[in-house]
Amino acid sequence: MLLFFDFDIGENFQDFTFDKSESRHITKVLRKNIGTEITITNGKGLEWNGVITSILNQKVVARKISSLKHSYKKKHVHLAIAPPKSNDRMEWLIEKITELGISSITPILCDRSERKIIKKERLIKIAISALKQSQQFFLPEINPMVTFKKYIKNISHHGLIAHCGKSSKIELKNYSWESDQVHLLIGPEGDFSLNEIKDAISAKLKPVSLGQQRFRTETAGLLGCNILLLKE
Repeated sequence: MLLFFDFDIGENFQDFTFDKSESRHITKVLRKNIGTEITITNGKGLEWNGVITSILNQKVVARKISSLKHSYKKKHVHLAIAPPKSNDRMEWLIEKITELGISSITPILCDRSERKIIKKERLIKIAISALKQSQQFFLPEINPMVTFKKYIKNISHHGLIAHCGKSSKIELKNYSWESDQVHLLIGPEGDFSLNEIKDAISAKLKPVSLGQQRFRTETAGLLGCNILLLKE
């Protein structure tokens, strides 16, 4: 399947014109011609299937063959994570958890955070690329950075906080879904502060453990999401 992405395409579109950049990619890089079948998604479950009917003035046009609206998964994992110091490591994480099928990612600003600014648009581009590569139809929502306190205040579903402290915790692999939504919080390299852990517990978040090893932030995020998604 040759999968493309466009935020605005709808299932009722009878024709679709690719922008100049994507048209150039289709003709010059992929070397596709009239008659090639393609698929486009808007990241909201749409699978729009069509065939290239025109290549003119550096614009590729496709005509609709069929469209399908996929049902969204029954359970949703939302990752809230303190971005690691390296941009590359954050981008790697976004790529991998998009491939896993996570529902949303929220960068959080913690007491011990090293990175306090993110480039949201860049992360969205990484997620779109991963979505196309893994041939999925749902793009995870990538939210602006918020403070730890604001995030836990606004959690309306079950929340989990993974930390390395010595307080009582349950193994994440033993966690049973009690809802169709779960929020997993992963801290910075220096872990959450004691005050943050106390605030999370006061807000009814459950402390969880990812195992005996200590993981880098992005590794912990990927591992935690994978464990939860396997429980669907």
